[in-house]
Amino acid sequence: MSIGQDEATLLSDQVFQLNVFLWAVEALPRDGPIRPVLREKGYRLLAIERKVLVPVSHAVGNALQQLLGSPDASACRPDLWLNNLEHPVHLIVELKGRSFSPKSTTRRQAIKLIISTLDLAPSLGEGVPRRGHLVYGTASTHVDGMAMTLKQLADAVMRQSVSPAPVAVIGLSLEEDGVTLSSPTPSDLPDPAAEAIDPPAIVLRRTSDNDLRPLYLIPWIPGIEESQDSNLNKEGLHELTARVLSHTQGYIGRATISTDVVLDGDALLRDATFGIFDKWKDDNRHQFSSAVITIVADALSPYQKTLRKKKRLSVKLDSEADRQEVIQLLKRVDHLDPGSILPYGQLQLFDN
Repeated sequence: MSIGQDEATLLSDQVFQLNVFLWAVEALPRDGPIRPVLREKGYRLLAIERKVLVPVSHAVGNALQQLLGSPDASACRPDLWLNNLEHPVHLIVELKGRSFSPKSTTRRQAIKLIISTLDLAPSLGEGVPRRGHLVYGTASTHVDGMAMTLKQLADAVMRQSVSPAPVAVIGLSLEEDGVTLSSPTPSDLPDPAAEAIDPPAIVLRRTSDNDLRPLYLIPWIPGIEESQDSNLNKEGLHELTARVLSHTQGYIGRATISTDVVLDGDALLRDATFGIFDKWKDDNRHQFSSAVITIVADALSPYQKTLRKKKRLSVKLDSEADRQEVIQLLKRVDHLDPGSILPYGQLQLFDN
């Protein structure tokens, strides 16, 4: 996929948005094509989809009842949780393809995040208040509408005698020089974040032959196939499949003969996402790991010496001939249809 693809589709793609923010906090060389603008100001990735607890109090329960019609205080799982080495306020980042109205169904999640992010101490298990700042990331063409919605929802929370978390919006755009992060109101952001993207900061420099797919830290997200562009979803899934099978080849190639090679879904996902999977805190992460093992098991289905146990696969190698047979099967990635392998309905790791 080239950066020249339809900009509206790309900027609203959740996988693209996620990777832009991940690039912005990655440890990368200063002279490379990617500039980690948020990391330069001290931000680090604490977690993906980590649980944020809603405060338990009469005031919050009443506010939820009045605003949402239910006192349900179930936890939220925002897309990204960033902390800062020197600044005490954490950033809770939620990514959306477009803005939404104060009356849309998405407001339920937004109101709960506005209430919960003010003090993140309960979610961190800390005994003293830990301030948070809620940031919504979206395509730059939607930032004004998003900012207006968030302000109206925060005001609604305040009218219920509950203090809202500070909120801000960051927009993603494709400019002549590259992929840019900016905010319509930088003053609404914590100081380090405002300094990082004001003026607008280029995260990915544009070149004539930029190909974003190999640069993706996470090429595919389970559970968004219905909302994501079908071509982007298919390409991302094939990229993840290729990485998983390539790393599997590495494990098989380094194995001592004879032995049983135990392939672990968590380890393969850690390899395929450059370590990012370790930050994934969703309760259903084990299903993602299991699905990755399904990819490997399907590729090796003609090989008789395998044993599957949930998210692990044992591959018995009795000889060098066995090793070569397994490696050749793993190289057949282009002949696989990973879309028929993964149980999409069981892999809802991200809210849409």
